[in-house]
Amino acid sequence: MIKLVTVSLLAVLVITASTWIHVTDAATYEKQADFKYVKERIVKQYPGKSGWWIYHLHVCANDYTLGIAEVVLSSDVETIYQGVNKAIPKGECSTYGAVMKAKNGNTLGYKITTISEAADKIVASKQGKLDGTSWNEIGRYKFVLGFY
Repeated sequence: MIKLVTVSLLAVLVITASTWIHVTDAATYEKQADFKYVKERIVKQYPGKSGWWIYHLHVCANDYTLGIAEVVLSSDVETIYQGVNKAIPKGECSTYGAVMKAKNGNTLGYKITTISEAADKIVASKQGKLDGTSWNEIGRYKFVLGFY
């Protein structure tokens, strides 16, 4: 019984840690040119902290219910992967963000992956067609969406 509780607790910790992966010293950063559902992008310097920035994205589903698999927030210093796997109902909005390190607020970028895009990449990887997608990215999508 104690082994079962220990294994269950360990599984919950791994799942929790994996949904919020915080990588520091990233050399490259994501800059999605335009995601039509991002209605507002807020970048403010964190008060009293040099090199720290408040970064928020306001995403609204105007046309149809929008399924978000992952939001990647990045700068010239760090990258934050947020496994979301949530749907935004038509006509509603959701906010994603973080306090991030950056040398310059202009380097803050994002990449939003919809559930359908992530599923398409998983299927393509099973068919041997990666199309520039890394295995780490495929692994994150599988974990977030629950594909095994």
